[in-house]
Amino acid sequence: MNSPSTAAPQVSAAESIDLRQSADPRRILADRVRQLYSQMPLAIVGSFLISAIAAYELREGRFVEIVVFWAGLVVLLTLACAGLYWGYRKSARKIEEAAQWLRWLGISALAIGATWGFAGAVFFPSHADEQQVFLALVISLLVAAGIPIYAVSWPIYAAYAAGILFPFTYVLATFGNKLFAEIALIVPAFYLLNVGIAYRLNGVFDSGFRLRHAYGKLTEDYTALNQRLEQQLQA
Repeated sequence: MNSPSTAAPQVSAAESIDLRQSADPRRILADRVRQLYSQMPLAIVGSFLISAIAAYELREGRFVEIVVFWAGLVVLLTLACAGLYWGYRKSARKIEEAAQWLRWLGISALAIGATWGFAGAVFFPSHADEQQVFLALVISLLVAAGIPIYAVSWPIYAAYAAGILFPFTYVLATFGNKLFAEIALIVPAFYLLNVGIAYRLNGVFDSGFRLRHAYGKLTEDYTALNQRLEQQLQA
């Protein structure tokens, strides 16, 4: 039996194991990318439906042609994202090309955010009070909804939310209304809060992926050890 003095160093040594040394970084990255792409169908459908509702609500205004133009951008972006998702699903080199697929996903997230940032910057000043409240609510909903979708990679979420909020914040600050200018001071804090949440969730996901691969590797090592022991006993 181990005495307490000898058991304590064993526990501390076990707790000091670094999961980064027990898991393949390429497979960790591939897991993160797979998780992100698994969220894409929900993101594509949700964004398209919200865009359709927003286009219908904003159709009455001074810039109907711009609404039509924005709706066309949304359709093209939806098709591009669907093509990206289809290409990833058909890829036979998901692990080897994980970094490239992650970059493409980051570009698509930034494009989605910039499309909504364009909507906020152009449509907010040109519509009545009720439609301004509606647009502000939609933008807030989209920023918050992006956390569970892109939290596996917080830089992607940060780019997505920045594409939405930065143009909208500029419009609020320069609108000429004191209340809107004060709200514009709050928006950066809202952005940093959401990015901070995404950063923490990113760490949780990363630890989970590493732990799963570490235990998988440990199981393989024990299986190989048992097979060697069985062979030695049979010999």
